[in-house]
This record gives sequence, C-alpha cells and structure tokens, in this order.
Amino acid sequence: MTELPAGTVTFLFTDVEQSTAVVRKLGRDYAEALRHNRDLQRAAFAEHGGHEVDTQGDSFFVVFTRARDAVLGAVDAQRAFEAYEWPTGHELHVRMGLHTAEPHPWEGGYVGVGVHRAARICAVGHGRQVLLSRSTAGLIDDEDLRGVGLRDLGAHRLKGLDRPERIFQLLVDGLPSEFPPLNTMEGAGLATETLVILFGDLGATTPTHETDPAEFRELIAEFHRTVESVLAEQGGVLMASFGDAVGAVFRSARTALDTAAELHRRLAAHHWPGGAPLQIAVGLAAGEAVATAFGYFGTAVNASMALCGFARPGQTLVSDAVRVLLDGDDRERLELRSVGKRAIDSAPFEVYEVLGH
Repeated sequence: MTELPAGTVTFLFTDVEQSTAVVRKLGRDYAEALRHNRDLQRAAFAEHGGHEVDTQGDSFFVVFTRARDAVLGAVDAQRAFEAYEWPTGHELHVRMGLHTAEPHPWEGGYVGVGVHRAARICAVGHGRQVLLSRSTAGLIDDEDLRGVGLRDLGAHRLKGLDRPERIFQLLVDGLPSEFPPLNTMEGAGLATETLVILFGDLGATTPTHETDPAEFRELIAEFHRTVESVLAEQGGVLMASFGDAVGAVFRSARTALDTAAELHRRLAAHHWPGGAPLQIAVGLAAGEAVATAFGYFGTAVNASMALCGFARPGQTLVSDAVRVLLDGDDRERLELRSVGKRAIDSAPFEVYEVLGH
C-alpha cells in the first residue's frame, strides 16, 4: 500500500443503498453486479488521485489530498453508474458522503472524529446522491466546477456526534437531483424536544430615520455580533437572525433567562454607531418544538414571538410554562409579576414580567 496522505484531507465514503434487499433479490448474481460496481468506482477515484483506505462488502473508504479531486471522483463514479448498461433489475444505486478534516494517520488508516463524520454523512443519504459536509462544501464553493452545484439541505444531527452537521448535496448536470428527505430526525420531521425559546426584537428603538445608511448597516451588524457573542457565552443555539430580530433555543429556562438579562446589560452598556441607545424586547416560552433541517417550529416558537411583540423595549416577558420551570430554581430569588392574560395562537395565556434580574 502506498503511503496515505497526511494533513488536511477529504474523506469519501460510499455504499450501496438497501444492499441487503438487493442481495436477496439478485442472489448469486449480486457478486457480478458488485464486481462491476467496484471496478467503476476504483477507476473514477484513481483518475482523480484517490487513495483507497478500506473496502468491505459494498462500501468504499477513499481519501483525497484535495476536496476538488474528491468531488470530481464522486461525480465521475456516479456518471459511470448512470452510463453503465446494467442487466435489467441489476442496477446498484450508490450513496456517497464527503468530509474534509485533519485526521491522525494510524496503521494504514486514519483515526479521528472526521472519519466518523464522513461515514455518518454517507449513511443518511440515498442511492445516486452525493452529500458534502460544511467544510467540504466551503472549499468546493470557491472552485469553478462546470456542471456541478450545491444545494443546502440544512443542519442534521448524526448518530454519535455532539453537534449537528450542515449538509449539502451535489447538483450534477445529467444526474438525478431530487431525493427523499435525508434519513435523520430532522429529515423525517421527528426531532421533537421540550425547549425554551427566546425571541428578541429591537422594535421601536431601531434608529431608521435620520440615520446615515452606512452607520445603520454597521449598527445592525454590531447588534448581531453582540447577540452571537452572548449566546456563545451562555450556551444558547441561534435559531434565527434577521433584521433587528433574533431567536435562540435553550434546554434550560434559567440559562435562557440569564441570556435575556445579559442581552439587556450588554446592549445598554455598548456604544453604538451614531450614539443611539438600543433596547431589546424579549419573549421567553417553553414547550415542544420540532427541529427540522431548516429550523425549529411549534407552539413554543410562536408563543415566544408573540410575547416579544407584547414586550416593551428593555422588558422580558415569560410564559406560564417558563414560570413553572423557574419555580424549582433556588439559585437566587427571582421576582415575576403577572401582567395578565394574553392571546397566543387564539388561546389566553398568563404572562409574567421579569423584575430586577
């Protein structure tokens, strides 16, 4: 075996979709179909400098020194499958996953989370589909690959990995481009969780009149940088960021409340372009939310936005569900004042203002 490349490399994993069912269908003929499958892939990968790390059954693990070469190898392999004259009913549909990382070479292979990430990306795809991680897609986006484009499929949680991965699909002229949703919780729309949603809006304090356009753009950019900094410190996950509004997701009511308080403090203390003071209205709601590849949806999301709309600049309003979650928190005394019922999604809810936090 030739020495495998080190440093930053791009992994390519492939396997045959629903291979067990295909084996049952083809019987002894599967061996011949698999041989053609391997020959077509090996030729395409070798043409673009791929190093074969491992081959087991119907799967390939190949590494490339450049993301561009890995993508071109994947494209050529898929085109070869489409052009090959398979016996009727013997077609093999191969899915592919690519990820660029800096792994550790080890005994003729690699170790590192990057290897697992590439394999997991491949596993959630469909036959004839080529999926890329965010790191690989970022490199490919700067390349001029004729007839090749990218489609953002959103963020997906992958088995055994802590953080969601933003996954992209290759769009290749002459090859299929429409596939079912990815085989993930987000793709299936089944990722329902109980979460605390924060929604904030500068509202009336946003200086839109008599403001220099350049200063206004800088102010909004600085506002979002400040929000992202606070979220990073507090452990919130940015859900939405547009105009003068933001949304974030938390698994703890106390953390969400602390984040709201820190946003109020940070905005009040900051010197903004043009000297205009900024205050944010914040709404916090808790409940079930469905995490999809393109964001969070559900009653809690709608309620947090409605509460934000009811709040004054500098004020934090919370739903009764958040109040209940905070009742068990004895870290410090928290003062909440009822401001009455508000209609959210046509149903009345008790709403509370946070005082002295």
